[in-house]
Amino acid sequence: MSTFKKAGVLLSATALSVGLLAPMASATALVNERMETLPIQVAQTNAAVTKNDLMKRFRELFPDGFPNVTEKDFYMGTGYSDPKDPTVRYELSFSRNVGNRHEYGSLTFVGEKLELEQFHYQPLNSKDVLFPAKYTKGEAQKAADEFIKKFDKAGEYELVPDEYNYYSSSLLTQPVQYMFTYTKKKSGVPISDQSINIGVLGDGTVASYYKTQTAAGNFTYDDLSKKQSEADMAKRLQDALKAQLSYRIETDYATGNHTVKLVYQPNSQIRSGVHAVTGQWLTTEGLSSTLANPTITPIVTAPLAAKQPNVTAGQAQALAEKVLATDQKGVKLKIESINETTTETGKAVYNINYMYHYANGGTGTELKIDKKTGEIIKYRDIKSSLEIEDDSSKSEVELTRQQALEKATAYVKEWAPSYAHQYALPIEEGLYHNYNDSYYFTFPRIVNGITVAGDQISVSVDTKTGDLLSLDVNAYDDIQWPAATDILTQQKATELLKDQLKLNLQYANHPKVESEQHYSLVYQPVFSEGPYAVIDAKTGEWLDYGMASSDKPTIEHPTAAAELNYLIQAGILEADETFNPDAPVTKEEALKVIMKSVTHMYYEPRDHENEATDQSFTDITPGHPLYQYVTRAVKMGMLDASTKTFNATASLSNQELAKWGVGMLKLHNVAQLRDIYGLNYSDAGQVDQDLRGYVALAYGMGLLEAQNNELKPKSEVTYAQLAQVTIRLAHKMNEYQIDNY
Repeated sequence: MSTFKKAGVLLSATALSVGLLAPMASATALVNERMETLPIQVAQTNAAVTKNDLMKRFRELFPDGFPNVTEKDFYMGTGYSDPKDPTVRYELSFSRNVGNRHEYGSLTFVGEKLELEQFHYQPLNSKDVLFPAKYTKGEAQKAADEFIKKFDKAGEYELVPDEYNYYSSSLLTQPVQYMFTYTKKKSGVPISDQSINIGVLGDGTVASYYKTQTAAGNFTYDDLSKKQSEADMAKRLQDALKAQLSYRIETDYATGNHTVKLVYQPNSQIRSGVHAVTGQWLTTEGLSSTLANPTITPIVTAPLAAKQPNVTAGQAQALAEKVLATDQKGVKLKIESINETTTETGKAVYNINYMYHYANGGTGTELKIDKKTGEIIKYRDIKSSLEIEDDSSKSEVELTRQQALEKATAYVKEWAPSYAHQYALPIEEGLYHNYNDSYYFTFPRIVNGITVAGDQISVSVDTKTGDLLSLDVNAYDDIQWPAATDILTQQKATELLKDQLKLNLQYANHPKVESEQHYSLVYQPVFSEGPYAVIDAKTGEWLDYGMASSDKPTIEHPTAAAELNYLIQAGILEADETFNPDAPVTKEEALKVIMKSVTHMYYEPRDHENEATDQSFTDITPGHPLYQYVTRAVKMGMLDASTKTFNATASLSNQELAKWGVGMLKLHNVAQLRDIYGLNYSDAGQVDQDLRGYVALAYGMGLLEAQNNELKPKSEVTYAQLAQVTIRLAHKMNEYQIDNY
């Protein structure tokens, strides 16, 4: 008889705050709630399926792929992911080194038929996969269409049209990957949680595949012939639609700075849509003939005292030990480290890393405690993922949504009391997670009587035990809140929403409608260009935070059009209708373009608030918008701080760009041997002597190109030239395997 134990792996679930059901338009971005990743469990017995069985299945699926990968490069594992769905999964992976490069692939097979659930491939990079890629998106789609035929013999899956003109978000040093989503349909209607996602690299190689799996059972579906008309349901939604004014926080992750906009968005109660057969509203608790009309109610009316003001590291550890204590047999808690740091919202915190140790290993994560208040602002309960036998002695109940909300509210007042008066009871219904029987609530911040999107307290409560499963206080400090003046009226904003309202008909599985094995027909509202579009309350313009903007300009240029448009569409280069590609670029603008192209730019707070700053240039202080860019560029070797000043607004010359590129390739020492280089160009004498080696290398490697045997070392670099050089630099970094993190 097989026995199973829980392994110490727990991947976080994504809680959607836009409504109970995810719009089909966001299928590429959102994970099916019922199939969220759960603690992986490992079988303590020999599997009936052997490595040879998996290898045979692998070769059936990829008969012409990976010819140089041998059986000895593979290893296997087995397990299952959900006690409610005991379907066994088998893992097969391969890994090998070719020279100093690494090739890796992993596959997950499901059930007795070894159906492929997931595939990921990290190839040996070649120039063909980088921009400009060998395959266009249209050609890559043909490769994806051909690949899916292996798994969709009945032709039940259809490609979800991509209505957005967006580029891969990968760095230019990384492969271009085109993503395609195919959704399963029944009687021509999409099934919201059954899809296949395929990723194709720029050279046509299929590099990823994921098929959502449903729990075992015989599912039933609403009769399509009984659905009400779309026009009637649209009117029902239009009548209930109201624009809600809120603050929305926008973060520049490169600088850590925050700005706030006033926006209008649809009232969240309608976002889950209506049941297409009965016309009732979908809610967390099931179907309802009426729509909730929540009011803004503070958690508490007067400020509560902080838990433990100005807490020390020792006090923080004692609090953590109290919160994390467990009486589970064979488990020992150990605080691994305590670090003072600053969150992205600007709060000084103790970041406490801890582990639960037990006989077969350990599981750990982190806890954050606000240094000023001594309150918990980030917590995850991971006890359920420990590799020990479950304790079934604990009494269980089945909390209603209201009871769970009362528990969640009590947890906020207990563990983060000083924040409670700034936040309101949930405006949205919250989410019920069937996979772990929990309710997830969001308590929004209230400023000037207006809710704040992006600043909230999130709480998850176990419906069986009432235990706290997670607590997140995402509170911002030092935010300038704009006054709600000179904005659109609610009536005008509501009309704009109604003008853009569309309905998507889909089959959706709601655990509290009919049964857990039933799919309901649902009319889902979507607005404007995407599921997360909102209206700028000042201008009336649509803003879509879910996808790249589709209204970015397309630039025409005789030599650099492709490079410029790639950078613009990827959000690396800012441009509008007045953009001149042949205009000179400043050092500030050039630095941003290069750094955002070859490395992930994000704000790096200091670990200690009193720590001395690492200032590279006298004119780029820690408060300067370029500080993070400059600091990272110096660390990566691109910038040389010996010049003392950066001169951000000055134009960038060809010879300076040559030095930047050679520095990024970590060739400073070679470049400084300037006397060994010959520069056989008519204007070589114009090159500064200390830059001679850099110029020779940059032009010799093809980063920069001479025209008519002229270097023009002191000429100003244009946007068009910068775009071309940036692409070439990214290719060289990939070729030389320059670390870009």
